[in-house]
Amino acid sequence: MKENPFSVYAVVSQVGFMVIAPLLLFIWGGSWLIERFSLPQWLMIIFVILGIGTMISSVGTYLAKLMKKYGKDEDDPNSKLKHDVKDHDFYS
Repeated sequence: MKENPFSVYAVVSQVGFMVIAPLLLFIWGGSWLIERFSLPQWLMIIFVILGIGTMISSVGTYLAKLMKKYGKDEDDPNSKLKHDVKDHDFYS
């Protein structure tokens, strides 16, 4: 992922899809079930909560896998994350 800058856009778009898709699916499916079987309207709250739970679970799992795959240990001498804080001081 660090070699190709477009892979960042792929990750962002995939996370965006994982946020939108479950929520829309549960809202659409819930409204269809409520109309089809004449269920009470308050069940829509349950469907929205299930959609939010699915969304949080899928995004959390995906980000945890990315962090495990691309994360570096602090003891790794080849880590590019180790640098002097003074490198970011533009006024000195």
